[in-house]
Amino acid sequence: MRKLLDSLYLWSGITAGICLATMALLIMAQIVGRWFGVVIPSTEDFSGFLLAATSFLALAYTLRSGGHIRVNLFITHIHGPLRNLIEGTVLLLALILVCYAAWSTTMLTIESWEFDEVSQGYIPVPLWIPQVPMALGLVILSIALVDELQMLLRGNSPHYLQHDESTPPANEEEG
Repeated sequence: MRKLLDSLYLWSGITAGICLATMALLIMAQIVGRWFGVVIPSTEDFSGFLLAATSFLALAYTLRSGGHIRVNLFITHIHGPLRNLIEGTVLLLALILVCYAAWSTTMLTIESWEFDEVSQGYIPVPLWIPQVPMALGLVILSIALVDELQMLLRGNSPHYLQHDESTPPANEEEG
């Protein structure tokens, strides 16, 4: 199961990177095209869709690698069971919020598909297409948060803390 989850997080991170690279190439093509009088239609729309896909698909990978911004001013001075309690509470609250966002985004995607909604740009794109990566990214982040919470509940350090300089090594927490 661990290998499957790690592969899922890695896959979502790689897909986010591909979306980012595609967005950069699209914008670069638009810039170069303007030099020669060529306009690529809906570049701004597609770039926005790719930016949203990049942002949401990268969430779980970024969580696991400790890349999310955390305000550690208060928690750096707390160690042991109290810190674990605070970390667990924050993970649980984040899980509740992200699950709600995943559910809402998934419902929005389904409604966009059912009502055949399209974008307003030069090239009409069914809106469910750019909404799928958003919903998928939030679902994968929900899975990652459950994964981190269960690690904490089992007495292990969550993966995101392994990359945090403010977290003391395990042997310092016990002493």
